[in-house]
Amino acid sequence: MKRAIFAVSLLLAAGVGCDERQDRQLPQDRQLPNGTRLFGERTLKDGTVKAGRVELPDGQKQFDVTVLPDGTKKVGRLEFPNGKKWFDVTMLPDGTQKGKRIEFPNGEKDFDVTALPDGTKKIGWVEFPNGQKWFDETTLPDGTGKAARIEFPDGVKWFDETTLPDGTEKAARVEFPDGRKEFDTTTLPDGTVKGRAR
Repeated sequence: MKRAIFAVSLLLAAGVGCDERQDRQLPQDRQLPNGTRLFGERTLKDGTVKAGRVELPDGQKQFDVTVLPDGTKKVGRLEFPNGKKWFDVTMLPDGTQKGKRIEFPNGEKDFDVTALPDGTKKIGWVEFPNGQKWFDETTLPDGTGKAARIEFPDGVKWFDETTLPDGTEKAARVEFPDGRKEFDTTTLPDGTVKGRAR
């Protein structure tokens, strides 16, 4: 499994905060000393802070931003300078990040994404431009990747796949369109394949 896809820096703590001097009813636009620009910012009576748009100095843009009194942050859409987009993002006070969908410039789409504070990353499913799909993907902090199922455009399916940090790939079962099945398959970094056919 590839990727370290999570590098979401929601700088909302610096960008959207309670300002007791601001009008609590009327949205306002302002620029912070660090260059962050807030559009349509307002604070509700319960302390919830909302902004229609936040623009960070690094080029990141956040839309439909909400910061709840408990520190939970929600963003309807994040747009990064490199073209990556996150949708329906939630950041919990413990550091957990969740996103309903991530779209990459190369056409890859990730769904139901969770990044835990310990560095573990979980994705419900991934769709690649070539038609390949990964389901229930998990990347551990040491770089080990796991997927419950991988579907290839040619009809081949891998089950219980594990990718080790050195590039070795293992699958508990591989099914081919012609009905063949292989079990306990290992593909080494040099391309060598080992497995039991049935």
